[in-house]
Amino acid sequence: MSRPNRLRNIIIAVLALSVVAAFACGGSAEEKNLFNKYFLSSKISDGATLANIATVSFDPTTDGQMGSFSISKVGEEKSAPLTLKAGAEELRAAVDAEKEFSKKKQDYQDANTAAIERIVKAEAKNQKLGGKDGEIQKTWSKWRDDAKAMAMKVSDVRKRANENRTVAEISLVDPRNPIDVTAYEGELTSKDVTITGRVTPPTGAAGDKTYVFTMQRATLKNVNGKDMVGRWVITGKAEAK
Repeated sequence: MSRPNRLRNIIIAVLALSVVAAFACGGSAEEKNLFNKYFLSSKISDGATLANIATVSFDPTTDGQMGSFSISKVGEEKSAPLTLKAGAEELRAAVDAEKEFSKKKQDYQDANTAAIERIVKAEAKNQKLGGKDGEIQKTWSKWRDDAKAMAMKVSDVRKRANENRTVAEISLVDPRNPIDVTAYEGELTSKDVTITGRVTPPTGAAGDKTYVFTMQRATLKNVNGKDMVGRWVITGKAEAK
């Protein structure tokens, strides 16, 4: 190999390494494009676009407007089980139990309507009843307490069941190919992206600020025989300290 060719190959190798290093530090083209769209949509209050790429906004009335920016760091990806299927099953069981409980409560109320009406009037006057009405008052009080506890339990289960559902649906759902994300097992992958940019606040002069954004992507297992990998969604924002 001639000396000029050897020198050219060395230069090409060095340039290639420089490009790799630049992307490692500055993020991928996909990340850059996503944040370009995110900041522009936030700036012009394009809620429809934001709803398809993020669960948090960069509010121009409070955060200001992001101008030029650079991605200085992309954190390690971390994955955790996406428990939407198990959560949906738990919620169905809780709702069924509440329906069964409500039917029994209604049956008791129907069987003791007159006494319960007297109880309600007495309780409005802070009175306790004796005899048969007193016994029903105690039982009816327990029914009501149990109903409150049951409603709280269902609310807690629903909250757990829907945790990360919004992110999964944004990440995975395609209007042309709708899918029930609660019908599959899966995982949720997260990573932090550090961005430094020129921010113009609602009032005052522009200045450089650094933010750490959280990105998440959902994957569903065995959808028609293969894994379904979603797109990245911006789900968290914090100003770097």
